[in-house]
Amino acid sequence: MTDRGPALPALRHQLVAAVLTLAAPGLQDDAFDPAPLLTTLFTEACDADDPLPWIGHTLRTGEEAALIADLGAALRTLRAGLPPDPRSADHLNSPAWPAVTTAAARLARVLVANDHHAR
Repeated sequence: MTDRGPALPALRHQLVAAVLTLAAPGLQDDAFDPAPLLTTLFTEACDADDPLPWIGHTLRTGEEAALIADLGAALRTLRAGLPPDPRSADHLNSPAWPAVTTAAARLARVLVANDHHAR
């Protein structure tokens, strides 16, 4: 079977970039702003609270949907412990942040592998 790719390839690219940024602690410094990444994951390129409808649009597989749901859960836990107007440092210094980067790393591996194996 030929994988014709996601119906929304530009949004898929945006989603993959957001996940890779969350998965790479080296990219997270004082200038790091997680707000656009959260917008991508929850409203623009997917819905990490309900990812299944995005299969075929920005997600390729059920595995990707399950992993993005895991990332969404980690992000919800993070946001629950943040102050009302969090700064980047609040995110990065939160005890919940390592779970976010770990979930993002798991998802990133699958997203990239699926893109490389698509024909």
